[in-house]
Amino acid sequence: MKKSRRIFGIMVLFFCFLSFPVNHVFAASGMAEVSLRVTQNFAVKNPAKKMDFTGNYEFSALDKGAPLPEKAENGKYSFSLEGEKAELPIHLQYSHAGVYQYRLIQTTEDKEGYQYDKNSYQITVYVKNSDKGELHTQVVAEKENGRKSGRLEFQNFYQGKEPDGSDPNGSNGSAGYGGSSANPVKTGDSTNVTPYILTAAAALLLAAVIVFVKKFNRKKE
Repeated sequence: MKKSRRIFGIMVLFFCFLSFPVNHVFAASGMAEVSLRVTQNFAVKNPAKKMDFTGNYEFSALDKGAPLPEKAENGKYSFSLEGEKAELPIHLQYSHAGVYQYRLIQTTEDKEGYQYDKNSYQITVYVKNSDKGELHTQVVAEKENGRKSGRLEFQNFYQGKEPDGSDPNGSNGSAGYGGSSANPVKTGDSTNVTPYILTAAAALLLAAVIVFVKKFNRKKE
């Protein structure tokens, strides 16, 4: 029975190690290291000559005493990623068992033509003591909607102007970006056609009345 429990425990631990793409490294005796990989992707439509593929990010500790990278300040580690596809590892070292919570967000300022992924990730690192006195780690990441995520990934988007010079929303250049003209297009003919329409409608109504009267008189005869 004890042997079965050990086998089951090993299988669960193995699954936890595969459930999230992090590197579990034992930095030294009594220390454990976790490497979280943050990925940035930019999708591009109508590329321009100059495009800025810089993304700014913030990794913060939600618990006091939670380890952070060396360059962190005031409980926050700020960093940037450059390029359409970029990746950066965040190294964390643990010396004690416990549960450590973090948050990862993108802080890039909005710019015309760019859309930035504003999803936030809540990351929980479980550090446990093994039977041999070593530290084992498990990482669980969830998006703000509560769904677990196997990757710390941000999908950004850039949309330039159309080749004919129109803006991304499809309006012409005279209306401005995202705008539209408030005045209708004039054809040059300002004739008021309302009287003609009313005259034609009256003629049709009179013809219908005449036909009805004729049919009614025939039935009487």
